[in-house]
Parts: sequence; structure tokens; C-alpha cells
Amino acid sequence: MGSGSSGPYGGGSTGSQPYAPSYHVESSMKKHDIESGVYKGKYIKNPTAQKLTDMINGNYIGNKTTNESGLPYVIDMDGNIIVGKRSGNGRGPGALPTPHPTLIGGSDPQVQMAGLLKIGGGKILGYDNNSGHYKPNAKSMTVADEAFSKLPDSLFSKKFKRRTK
Repeated sequence: MGSGSSGPYGGGSTGSQPYAPSYHVESSMKKHDIESGVYKGKYIKNPTAQKLTDMINGNYIGNKTTNESGLPYVIDMDGNIIVGKRSGNGRGPGALPTPHPTLIGGSDPQVQMAGLLKIGGGKILGYDNNSGHYKPNAKSMTVADEAFSKLPDSLFSKKFKRRTK
């Protein structure tokens, strides 16, 4: 699965956190978030954040032309899959970045899981645990499996693949 594997929001090089029922933002990421303006005593809320279930349109996520190669997702403490674009809040050049914690916002946005979702033709192609802010342990993929298994089978591509970093 695509973006997020390098740069300040990359999650691959420093490994994961120990397995836990919930994850807090890695403290090493807060300094960058303060400098970039997404953390000012609390994380801003990404205005594109929404429950994945609110994007379902019949047998599609969005519609049959919806394609997202690395859509950030988190599973909140209530088990909801929350997604949002990482496009700088959709405000164009110079806009603030929108890392995983901004999908929930607040001073300490805890999640059960975080990663990237891949959608092609309105169908889920795969999901992973790639999050530089939360660095969820690969064992937490069972949380993602449980949350995604609640979605209708018709939303998954025949090419579906679950991945871990």
C-alpha cells in the first residue's frame, strides 16, 4: 500500500510500538506536528474525516470511479473506521498536513489501529498498519480485520489483500 512510508510521516523505519489495545501518538511526532501547525495543545480535526460506513453507496465506497491509493484510516475506540484525505485539508498548496491523529483530533487522540486503505473502482483493495504517528504493532491487524469484516462482502475487490509493514 502506498504513501506514508517515507518523510516526516513515514512509519516504516523505526518499527512499531509494542502490542496494545490502544495507541497514543508517538511522542517523537509531536515536535514536528507543533512545527507544522497541526498540534496547538490539541490536534486539529481534518475536515474530510468521516466514518467509512458513511461513504457506502450501494455496493461501492463512494462510487465505481472512487480510487484512493493510500487513504489514511484509524479505528477509533468505539470500533468505527474513520478515513480522511491527506491532502492538506483540501485547501491547496501551503495547507496544513493531515496525519492520522487529525482524523479524530483533540489533545490525545487514541486509536485501536491506524494505517492506509487502498480503494480501486469503489472497492476495497487492501489495508495495512502503516502509520508513522501511531506505529501500531502488526498483531493489531486483527482489530482491523474485525472492523472491516463488519462491512458487506460486496465492498471488497476480488483482488483484496491485507498487508502489514
